[in-house]
Amino acid sequence: MVEGYGPAPAAWAREALSDAEVFIRRLFTDPAGQLVAMESRSRKAPDGLAEFIVTRDGGICRTNGCDAPIRNVDHAERHADGGKTSAANLQGLCERCNQAKEALGWQARPGPDGSIITITPTGHVYTSPPPDTWRPDPPPLSRAELVLRDMVVDHALAA
Repeated sequence: MVEGYGPAPAAWAREALSDAEVFIRRLFTDPAGQLVAMESRSRKAPDGLAEFIVTRDGGICRTNGCDAPIRNVDHAERHADGGKTSAANLQGLCERCNQAKEALGWQARPGPDGSIITITPTGHVYTSPPPDTWRPDPPPLSRAELVLRDMVVDHALAA
């Protein structure tokens, strides 16, 4: 899509922009032509995404055993190593842990369940589970479950 012109064939766009120093972002559409996704090559998380990561991580550093407040939103798998700037690959870290993970020999990658897997220079592997901040409340008890609960409590008190 060329602003002020409209849709342009991909081959024409590649040819026209082969020597240009411009930023191109791919937009993805469904078969009906509705936008469904946008490619991001940005290294820094956009403000909205960074705010989402801080909220998702509960404001606390994702490193195991660290309960310091988040100061940096950074990639689990380094951007330089091909890590994408996406919610799945971003984590909230305190300043100390963010600096430590950049030291030689440290590796991190996102797990399939939202966890962060960290490998130390000595080969130890640590998994930081995803925060359960957004775990939904259990469904309310049904009338039958309430009656059963009361019967169990009454029986325990009578014993």
